[in-house]
Amino acid sequence: MIAFLTHPVVLLTVGGAVGTNARYWLAVYLAHWYGPLLAEPYTSLRGPLAIFVINVTGSLLLALLVVPLREHAPHWWILFGVGFCGGYTTFSSFALDTVELVRKHHQPGLAVLNIVASVIVSCVVVWLAVSSMERIHPPEPPVMEAEDPEMQKEP
Repeated sequence: MIAFLTHPVVLLTVGGAVGTNARYWLAVYLAHWYGPLLAEPYTSLRGPLAIFVINVTGSLLLALLVVPLREHAPHWWILFGVGFCGGYTTFSSFALDTVELVRKHHQPGLAVLNIVASVIVSCVVVWLAVSSMERIHPPEPPVMEAEDPEMQKEP
């Protein structure tokens, strides 16, 4: 039974399903929470702002998980790093919302701002989180192999 529960297909399926639900319900909550605050002409930002928050928090979570889990706890990495974060982050939704800012809402400046802010903030968050996690979980020093004296002999 343990072998079944730790099989990568099961871990990916469960993690992806939970991550997808987390993304959906957080977007609903955020749209409900800050939606009324966005008056015309900014109502078109409801979707992109939710996707921005999800992508940044997903990037942060993925960065916090990569150092302690990817090499040291591969089953947990598959469940949370690949499954949950893969279902939670929304690059395809980000792309669609960005294109719609231009095509449907005629706001190319906001589309460019959405692209630049999403990429830069997510990268900064990942950089800071990985640096912090490497302080908590320092990388193991490389193993130096002893040189074989037989290999050093000249012909």
